[in-house]
Amino acid sequence: MQNARIVFGWLAFLILIVFSIYSFFESGSITIEAWISLLLSPAALAFALNRSKWWERDTIHPTTIIEEESVETSSKKEVPNPEEDGFDIPVM
Repeated sequence: MQNARIVFGWLAFLILIVFSIYSFFESGSITIEAWISLLLSPAALAFALNRSKWWERDTIHPTTIIEEESVETSSKKEVPNPEEDGFDIPVM
């Protein structure tokens, strides 16, 4: 099963690339069909290169959550006056 999946993935990848090149030469410009086949080709390549079946994996790697230190802001600070710092106040 695994060998057939690899062969199918490579075959699908090559067919999508060839179809994209054929569509380009047939129409003389890059059409939506050429773009679709180019955008689907990485999925076929990933299907061919992925040797492990994701539905049969035994180990699930737990994700570790790193908690960041919370920064406390003091509410006693006053906002500086923008006119004193040299900024203009926009008028609408």
